[in-house]
Amino acid sequence: FTRLTQPHNPLRVIWIVKRVQYGPDLTLEEQEKVKVLVSKYADIFACSLGEVLPVPGAVHRLDIPDGTTFNLRVHQRPLTPPQLQFLHGKIDEMLEAGIIEHAPPKAVKCCASTVLAKKAH
Repeated sequence: FTRLTQPHNPLRVIWIVKRVQYGPDLTLEEQEKVKVLVSKYADIFACSLGEVLPVPGAVHRLDIPDGTTFNLRVHQRPLTPPQLQFLHGKIDEMLEAGIIEHAPPKAVKCCASTVLAKKAH
């Protein structure tokens, strides 16, 4: 079951409700109300990158003047083996989900280093 096939499957809903982070400032009653709301709208939650749906008609455009040049040299800080494993795993996941695609070297117009940052929570 997935967001596309059975978005309100009870096992999927339980999985989502457990993974949503609820603020510590909520009373138990408020937490229960929020959990009911999350359950009701379980179809809007993506459990994986493969469940992220494109927005119909959405187009991303960069207004770059003709003749603008960008840096094609990457000054990448070394990543630790665990960071590399994480990064390569995410890249593979996004490729498989169709979120990103391979680009031939001739199509590359700009390069930037990758920065991994830990979430605050």
